[in-house]
Amino acid sequence: MTLDAATLQMISNVIVFFGVVVAIFTIIYNVRTAKKIQTANFLFESRQDLQYIEALHILKKVHRSGKSFRSYVFPSEGGKISEDEMVERRKIQYILNFYERVAIGIDNNIYDETMIKRTSFTTVIETYDIAEPLIKAIRENIKSDSTYQEFEWLVNRWKSDPLKKSSY
Repeated sequence: MTLDAATLQMISNVIVFFGVVVAIFTIIYNVRTAKKIQTANFLFESRQDLQYIEALHILKKVHRSGKSFRSYVFPSEGGKISEDEMVERRKIQYILNFYERVAIGIDNNIYDETMIKRTSFTTVIETYDIAEPLIKAIRENIKSDSTYQEFEWLVNRWKSDPLKKSSY
C-alpha cells in the first residue's frame, strides 16, 4: 500500500496542527506556572520586608490610639505636623503604596489574584478600612481622586466577593 502525495501532505498537516496545539497549551501552562511562582516569591519576600511590617504596626498603633488620620495632612488650627508625625505618615504611605502596586500587579495579570487573596484578604481589607480617612485627606489635599484608586478598586472587588470558607 503506497500513499499518494496528497495523503502524505494531509498527514503532515495534521501532525503539524497537533504540534502547534501542544505548543500553545504548553505556553499557556508555563505562563500560568510562572505567574504563580512570581506570586509565591512576592508573598515570601513581602513577609520579610521590614518596612512593610513596620508600616502595618504603625498604622494599627495610630488607629488604636484614636488619633485622627486626617491630622497627618490637615493639622489642627494653628498647629503644624511634627517631624514624628511626618515620619509616621511616610511609613503609613509605604503600606498604601505597597498595596497600590499589588492591585496594579493583579489588574495587569502579573500576580495570581487567588493566591494573594487567600493569603492577604483580611490584612488588605483592614488596612484600607483603617487608612481610608488618610487616603481621603490626601486626595483632598492634592485635589486628586485617583490617589490610591487601584488599592480602592482591589478592596471593593474583594469586598463584593469575599473569601469563602475552605471545605477542607
